[in-house]
Amino acid sequence: MHNLFYSSCPMVRRSSETFVEWSTIGGERRRFEFEREILWLQESEAVLRFVHGGEELMHESTHNDYYGYLTAAEGLDDDARHAAAAYSVTAESSLEIEILSRVYQRPVVETEEARKHNLTKPQSHKCQWADVPDEWRREEKVDGETLFPRLARVELGEEVVWSSKLSQEKNAARLAAFKARWPATQAAQDSAVLEVTV
Repeated sequence: MHNLFYSSCPMVRRSSETFVEWSTIGGERRRFEFEREILWLQESEAVLRFVHGGEELMHESTHNDYYGYLTAAEGLDDDARHAAAAYSVTAESSLEIEILSRVYQRPVVETEEARKHNLTKPQSHKCQWADVPDEWRREEKVDGETLFPRLARVELGEEVVWSSKLSQEKNAARLAAFKARWPATQAAQDSAVLEVTV
């Protein structure tokens, strides 16, 4: 039922969410409403993009924070430099290679299995979480129509953290400034919502 995964990204807040689930019992379709505690992980992702005249021509696969919070963009730094060299892209070129990074909060649940893992794991190991099951749906009225969307991640912001038009020093400063704007701490696990600034 639950899709378990491991993450070293911080859990920054908790919320109580109301869901609706439909089941067929005795040939009759019934609606069930229930509440569950949802935990929110703060994560980032980054993508290498090829941009011309402000328009994206193409992009490569999206990288995540596998190695820790805000590491997604770091993993693309070498790829961006190699792509610039391979296509002879310089600071003066009309084609620009960029790394775009996004920060968001992802809803997860902590199953009993995950809770046991998280309580007994060594400090340096990743925590275990589970995706919110697909059948847990919210009920919303939009223009008089009832919709049942999944609980979506919350987008916090996005920024170009590397550009072929900038020097190595300026790109390093840009990435450092991005990281400074999006702090997250494990201390937020006490149900307090982390304050973030844009």
